[in-house]
Amino acid sequence: MPLLFAYRRWWCFAFIGLLLLPTLGLVMPDLKAPIRTVQTVPPAWWIQATERLDPYINNNYGFRGLFMGAHAAYSKFMKSTRERPVLIGQKGQIFYTGEKALDQSLGRIFRTDQVERLVRVTDRMRDVLKARGITFAMVVPPNGQSVMPDLLPAWAQTEQKRPTEYDSVAATLPARGTAFADLRPELTAAREEGPVYRRTDTHWNNRGAVLGFNAAMRAAGRPELQVPESEALGPLTPTATGDLARYLGETSETGDLDYPPKGPMVQPANLKPLPGLMPATRGNDPFEGYAYETGHAGPRILVIGDSFSQSFWPGLLARNASAFGWTHHRNCRFEWSVIDRFKPDIVIYAPVERAITCLGSPAGLDMK
Repeated sequence: MPLLFAYRRWWCFAFIGLLLLPTLGLVMPDLKAPIRTVQTVPPAWWIQATERLDPYINNNYGFRGLFMGAHAAYSKFMKSTRERPVLIGQKGQIFYTGEKALDQSLGRIFRTDQVERLVRVTDRMRDVLKARGITFAMVVPPNGQSVMPDLLPAWAQTEQKRPTEYDSVAATLPARGTAFADLRPELTAAREEGPVYRRTDTHWNNRGAVLGFNAAMRAAGRPELQVPESEALGPLTPTATGDLARYLGETSETGDLDYPPKGPMVQPANLKPLPGLMPATRGNDPFEGYAYETGHAGPRILVIGDSFSQSFWPGLLARNASAFGWTHHRNCRFEWSVIDRFKPDIVIYAPVERAITCLGSPAGLDMK
């Protein structure tokens, strides 16, 4: 047969060798790779094998780390994000696009019904809390692309439309009597003196968090509770890459920049926990609430927020509050009874921009 001609036999051996490489990879050293979520072959895998066996093969093929690293490097070089919820902008800035955040910031979507639900919830919160003598204010940490539109790819910059959902909320709530801080102008202006968002992370950096906290205190009519940047932050320092970089296989201990927290931004170790005041979380829910007494005079402050305040604000709150607490907003479905238990003097409602729309039936409308 022509296939077995001598000069073709070596190609046959080479082809078989390539097919055996993944098998050799099962016993040879490999590069570090994400954890294998399927460790064993499922029972009766031969029944509907494509559904039962494929997850095991995808987690355990030879040279898995090498192939995944090579693919991540290629995707990064080509600036390909495929189905990942990220967008690579100018100067290497990575933007989160999940939960329609990009379309929201560009004004390409406007969910009227959900924005109206938010207005009703905040109206009700303001009125109920005011009747109890509790100060209420709202701040909205912007999506990164709302503060850094100049770093979006050129095609995205041409898609900007007005008004956005943030525009509508920022105009509507103050007109209805709700204390509201539009953080976009301040954070945008602050970029002239240094970054306010991480390059590789969904979140603002420590400096952005301090600016957002201070804006919240001013909106609540308590400017004396602000914390100066100079007291809370060290100099800009290399830091590890964040959550968005992991989508692209980019990991580095010095691949990003941030201002290390110091002084009042570091949570004190001598705080007294107040158990049972915040709603319990289930399973591996990362948004576990907390409440503490500080041991000194000051207002009791409750923040209803998300990851933009959960781990960024405890030290800032502890500096001047007699007690402070944090619970997740749950897209307007937060547990209202937390206010009854904690008895705050000030309530700050602080959902990130992509979460300002209320999904479903907000619990906030059932306040008493």
